[in-house]
Formats: sequence, structure tokens, C-alpha cells
Amino acid sequence: MTSATQTPNISYQEVMMPRQPAQWWELLPVSLWFVVTFIPFPNDELLLYPLALYFAGMFALRYTQMVSLALKCWPLFLLPALACISMFWSPVGTQALRFGIMMTLTVIIAIYISGRLTARQIILAIFASCAISVLIALPEARSLNDQIGLYKQKNIFAIRMMLAMLLSLGVALDAKQPFIARLPAWALIPITLYLVYIADSATALVLSLANILVLGSIWMFWINLRHIKHLRTFVLALIFLFGLIGFLLFMNLPNNVFVQSVLESLGKDATLTGRTDLWANAKRISAEQPWLGVGAEGFWQPWVGEAETILDWSYKDPGTKFSFHSVYFEVLVHLGYIGLGLMTFQIVWCFFNCLRGWAADQNIATSMFLLIGIITVITSFTESYLYSVLDISTILFFCAAIIPISRQSRMRKMLVPVRLADPAQAPAPA
Repeated sequence: MTSATQTPNISYQEVMMPRQPAQWWELLPVSLWFVVTFIPFPNDELLLYPLALYFAGMFALRYTQMVSLALKCWPLFLLPALACISMFWSPVGTQALRFGIMMTLTVIIAIYISGRLTARQIILAIFASCAISVLIALPEARSLNDQIGLYKQKNIFAIRMMLAMLLSLGVALDAKQPFIARLPAWALIPITLYLVYIADSATALVLSLANILVLGSIWMFWINLRHIKHLRTFVLALIFLFGLIGFLLFMNLPNNVFVQSVLESLGKDATLTGRTDLWANAKRISAEQPWLGVGAEGFWQPWVGEAETILDWSYKDPGTKFSFHSVYFEVLVHLGYIGLGLMTFQIVWCFFNCLRGWAADQNIATSMFLLIGIITVITSFTESYLYSVLDISTILFFCAAIIPISRQSRMRKMLVPVRLADPAQAPAPA
């Protein structure tokens, strides 16, 4: 006898129900992952690779949720696929394949973290790693040479501390974060600003001050504007109008010396510390193989004469893993115009989703991820972090783009019993 015969006034309907939320212990491996990727230290691969395998395994165990989310994030897999294929023309085919696989793993980790944890949980996990990083960096930051503590370059140190400042500010201003985290977050803000200042990075310092201004304004004014209908739209229109006027005035300055004056006030030259010369070399090198490039991992090798010449000119030791200090020129040299197009599409897709997520829910957490997206786009012109594997800046940018999409992945279809008003509507027994 079927259940329909036993309970003729009961039917079953397919509805969307929330999945089981992430447990507190799931934040521990995520926090440890961000610690390992945030702070470079000797033999860090002993933790990095086991954690990467953990996330890949958890991705496979939760395949019903993760595969559907991964399919919606298909633009993130295009560049890694091209990097894998470049093994057929790269002078180091095995390294090119490994680089492409690690890029794919980077995307998978970002999808898993964004699919399982909420935006505030991710912020809290990263903040824990930032706090540990600051505590480690502070005693070693007295030396103002090119290397600060465990960090190989002051630029990397400055970007990391700027990111720590932003995350501390995001936790401190968010009333929905636990008080036990908000209290140390307030204390870390001036410390991280001091570390950014001594790193002597104009980009990181300007972005840090801009983050404080923007996120502070959102906390003090923007969130409260939702109570007045259409006021936010009016404010956005004013910001766009004044921005457009300022841009037109800037473009019509005589001899356009404004940028030069700003750079000089920050102690920088017009070549952006030699970056423009690097970009000129990248253009010349890419012209030899314009469409597909030299292949992933095919340029910065000890036996490549042009690479060693650039290292010597940049006062770097032979065999140093260097970059062109622009993700666009980096991809242009290694993967050509095709790779450049895929990278540009990936960045545009990610930034669009950051904007979409912020437009849907304009709170401190989404605002902070929007700022991460803006910072990543800005620094992509002068740094090559997005063309790397298992990098915290890349994963955060991907998470900022995936979080608005992952809301649907946290729901699943379930059959629930529904009592019918009229028993005659019950399905006939089989």
C-alpha cells in the first residue's frame, strides 16, 4: 500500500530550502590557508599543498553544490585552460602544465570558500590571518631596506599591510561581526597604517587613505540613506557628475603636468620606478610571438638572455623570479593576444559581479569586497599578482566575484509534505 493511499490528503511539493550552513570548524582551515598565503615563510609548501588538497577534496565531497556553482563561474577557467594548452609551445612544457593546473586549483579553492562561507565568515577568517601577519611583521619592520622581514619585496609587504588595514576596518565597522573580533580590529588599523607608511609605497598609502574615506563614508552616511527613497540614486548621480567634470578639467590642463606633480610629491618619477621601461621591453618581446606568446612559465628562466638582461638592469640576482609589473604585459608575453583577451574578460567579469553584489546588498561586508575589486583592478596595471597561483590577492578577487553568485548555490531542492484542503486532489495510488 502506497503512502498516497495511507494519507490521501497529503501531497509532496518540490521547494528550495537552504543548505546546512558552514560549521565553526570550517573556518579553521580557511583561516590557516589565508595565514599561509598571506605570510611567506621558508618551506611554506609543507602546509600550502596539503591545504590545497583538502579544499580540492571537500570540493569533490560537496560536488552537487560546487559543480553547479563552478559552471556559473566558467570565465575563471578560460585562462588556466590556455595555460595548460601552452605546454605544446612553451620551452618548459611540464612547468607550463603545472602552472595551468595550479591556476585551476586556485579557482576551485575560491569557489569552495565562497560556496561554503558567507561574506562575513570569509572576512573574519582573513582578518584572523591578517592579525597574525601584523604581529609577525611589526618587530621586523624597523629595517627600511628592500626586504622587510619575511617579505621579499617592500611592494609585497605594503600591499599585504594595506589589505590588512582594509580588513581590520571592515571588521571594526561591521556591527554584525562578533565583539571579540571588532575590538582588536580597531587597534590594528593605526598599526597597519604605520606599516604601510614605512614601506614607502605611494600606491599602497594612497589606496589605504582612500579605503578609510570610502568605507568610513559608507558606514556613517550611505547605509542610513536607504531610509529615504531615491536618495541613494541622487547621491550616485551627483558623484558621477562631479567625477565627470573633474576628469574633463584634468584632461584640459595645460601640458597635463598634474600627474607629474603628484608623483613628485610622493617621491616617485615619471617612469613609475622603472615600470615604463619594463613595459616597453614587454611590447618588444611580445612582438616576436604576438598571438600565443612564449607559453606559460616560458620567459623568466635562467637561460633566457633577455630575461637575464632585464634582471641585471633591475639590479636583481640572476635567476630571480621577476615580473613585468603589469598583469596585462605579463600575460601578453606569456600567452599573447589571446591570453590577454581572456585575462581582460576575466577581470571585467569579476568586477561586474563585485558591483552586482554591492548593488543587491549595500552593507559593510559587500562594500569591503567591492573595494577589494577596485583595488585589484587598479593594481593590475602596475603589478602582476593576478597572473599567479595560490595568491591571496587573486583568491580574494575571485571570492568577491563569486559571493553574489553563490547565494543560489546555498539553496537546494527538497520534497516537503503539503496538506491538501480537498482530499480529492491527492494523487491516485500507483
